[in-house]
Amino acid sequence: MNQKGFGLKEFIIIISITFICILIITSLYKSIVPTADITNEKTKETVSYKDLENKLEKAAERYQNDTYSANASDKNIWELSYDFLKEKKYIDTLIDPKTDKECTGYVEFIQDGAIISYKPFLKCEASYQTKGYNSENNMKTSD
Repeated sequence: MNQKGFGLKEFIIIISITFICILIITSLYKSIVPTADITNEKTKETVSYKDLENKLEKAAERYQNDTYSANASDKNIWELSYDFLKEKKYIDTLIDPKTDKECTGYVEFIQDGAIISYKPFLKCEASYQTKGYNSENNMKTSD
């Protein structure tokens, strides 16, 4: 009897090839993405660049909650620099886990009506830079 179609052997081969492709793609992705966790040799603390961006964003949010008041119908965009937030004691020093040097950055604070959003931009020397980072915005501060 001549049957056409997949048998058990063919099915196992296809699953195996798919699994190997997934492993290869995953390993390539991990080697390319710079936001992977990095262990700081001095503190033995595991930190990612995403963690540093989140700290910057949370500091801007705390600053906004403490100081900002405007009409909810306004559309406003500000940039809060990392240095400004650090000076006002809303954030501690952001250290690059690869080089142990201080990072720089800013947060775009955007109000569109009642919706408020924050977009952190971080630069850690040659190790990492958030996509869309603009070094001119890094110098701006708000009061």
